[in-house]
Amino acid sequence: MNDNYDVIVIGSGIGGLVAALTCARAKRSVLVLEAGKQFGGYTNPFQRRRFHFDPGIHYIGESGEGGSFRHLLDRLGLDVTFEELDPDGFDHYVFPNYRVKNCRGLDRFRDRLAADFPRERDNLDRFFRLLSEADIAMRASQRRVTAGGLLRMMRNMPGLLRWSRATLAELLSHYFDDPTLMAALSGPVGDLGLSPSRLSALMHIGLLTHYANGAFVPSGGGGALRDAFLDALKAEGADLVRNCRVDEILHDAHRATGVRTATGVTYRARSIISNAQATTTYRMVGLEHLGGRMKRKVNRTEHSCGSLVIFLGVDGALDTSAVGSANIWNYGSTDIDAMFGPAALERAKGSSYFLTVPTNKDPNGGLAPEGKQTVELVTLCDAARFERWFDERTMKRGAEYEQLKQELADHYLELAETHLPGLRDHIEVQEVATPATNFAFTLSPEGNIYGPAHTPSQSPPFRYSSRTPIDGLFLCGASVISAGIVSCAASGRTAGKLALGDLETKRWRVPGVARRLRSALA
Repeated sequence: MNDNYDVIVIGSGIGGLVAALTCARAKRSVLVLEAGKQFGGYTNPFQRRRFHFDPGIHYIGESGEGGSFRHLLDRLGLDVTFEELDPDGFDHYVFPNYRVKNCRGLDRFRDRLAADFPRERDNLDRFFRLLSEADIAMRASQRRVTAGGLLRMMRNMPGLLRWSRATLAELLSHYFDDPTLMAALSGPVGDLGLSPSRLSALMHIGLLTHYANGAFVPSGGGGALRDAFLDALKAEGADLVRNCRVDEILHDAHRATGVRTATGVTYRARSIISNAQATTTYRMVGLEHLGGRMKRKVNRTEHSCGSLVIFLGVDGALDTSAVGSANIWNYGSTDIDAMFGPAALERAKGSSYFLTVPTNKDPNGGLAPEGKQTVELVTLCDAARFERWFDERTMKRGAEYEQLKQELADHYLELAETHLPGLRDHIEVQEVATPATNFAFTLSPEGNIYGPAHTPSQSPPFRYSSRTPIDGLFLCGASVISAGIVSCAASGRTAGKLALGDLETKRWRVPGVARRLRSALA
């Protein structure tokens, strides 16, 4: 361990790991500081009686041949293999009187919907033409993931620019009349954590195109992906420290100079990359050191939702073939807006959830003891009901908290038996995670899981930039492009390159006028 580095990375989620390895591969001295007990953020698995669970990886796009995530891993020299989910239907969107499978290939998904909604055929052609154009533009600009690069991309696509401040509901109602069809096209909104009436249209377009070439999981689960990065970082001589929470980002004359930990230890570096959420990062800088515009942005940021996750280890006798390697998005109504927010925690209304069987996706990944299986159920929820337990230790939150978790689990497991009959009779291990769990393990504001909410006003190019008003300080993670493994990894690559460029040019001071202009525009 040293006390002076070229680069310090705060947080070891996938964005931080990519940023750290980008700099380490360039032979820069790197220190990674992780507040948690284990590295990896949401890529860090946990184990219960030889059952392994992934809290944050359920499927990933762009991981097949030619995919942007595959390309990023290759550039970093990592040998990570992937398992593809059922290409004929990796997502099943299930409503009371309708269900459809999303599959590899935008044209195939369009044709399935057109067969079910023949009167909307022309409208589907128009809508999917927009998706195809967006897919081409995004692939052409995937190496330009800064806010400026995304804005230039949209300027070259008037069809996209038109929807830059619109919601998904506004986009779909422009093209379609049938409410069931609009609900089906909204099926994966849970990946971004907002209902159609609030979700950015551009974010949903990006989500649909992200899986145009299939959906994947890393072989061996999220832990295998995380370990590939950790092994490479150690081989490059990077220092990695767990249980080391950063409380303050040090700076002098608008230049980042180091960090101070919760235990009072100071580490110095020429560049700092923060994988913490942007609002947390800027508070570590000190809001009093920011320009008025950035200070207002931090104070007004709306964070995304929390989640209730039920992790199950089940015996091999449970028939999971109806789910297979797909994800089930089950909605109690085609009115998806009514399914979000407080409704998730109300027994009378909480009828929407995401269901998956990870051992079907990666049968040889060692996720469960031989002959056993894992099942995971997720529903998005408002964190307010759990906030009073945020500051209490895990496993020590008391009987009321445990009772609430069990009541919610019983409710959703009963609903899940629609797809997995007899599920509750086969459970051997059960864990329930809440927004309080998210806060305990990731320090995410309000226990959120997706960074800033993906509203039109908080989506690229209006999201946070990798560059900050503080020279030598860069951002990566869910606050920059979007939530999700690939977006966070791309932001980490950008932040790493910016840090390297900063080191190479040795711009230790910025002229006063330029610095004030950058702060004003931030």
